Amino acid sequence: MSDQEIVLPALSKSLIEKLDKLFPDKCPLLTDSDREIWYKVGQRSVINYLQQTYDEQLQDNIITKNIE
Repeated sequence: MSDQEIVLPALSKSLIEKLDKLFPDKCPLLTDSDREIWYKVGQRSVINYLQQTYDEQLQDNIITKNIE
């Protein structure tokens, strides 16, 4: 199944903001192991994906409202 076939439900800005605080985009610590770094990168990649999807949903909503 490709990404284009998956349709997420409407996302809320408050959810993404909360997740952003829980899993912030920050540089790894020198004491982090490679495994910890990749784990944190994976967490952050999900937040970035949700933010991008939210932005697209918002844009689609704006376009749809302007057409009506």
